[in-house]
Amino acid sequence: MQGVHQSMGRTGGWDNAVAESTFSTIKNEMYHHQAFTSRMAARTAVMEYIEVWYNRKRPHTTNAGLSPQAALDSYWERNSLALAA
Repeated sequence: MQGVHQSMGRTGGWDNAVAESTFSTIKNEMYHHQAFTSRMAARTAVMEYIEVWYNRKRPHTTNAGLSPQAALDSYWERNSLALAA
């Protein structure tokens, strides 16, 4: 077989938990509520959902109810103040 070996983690691990949760959220909040005319239309809608809503506005429980962008902004604000002091 061309010298390629599949990499597999242990079953029952948490390595895919974040990705699976993200994909589930995208499918439940956006994908299943729309009809797409082409594969490109579906890809564009998913990218727009992630960039416009999921990363910038949607509250996440792991970020104390902040969006990822707001959490990142808060992190940089706190650390830039600490570096300035």
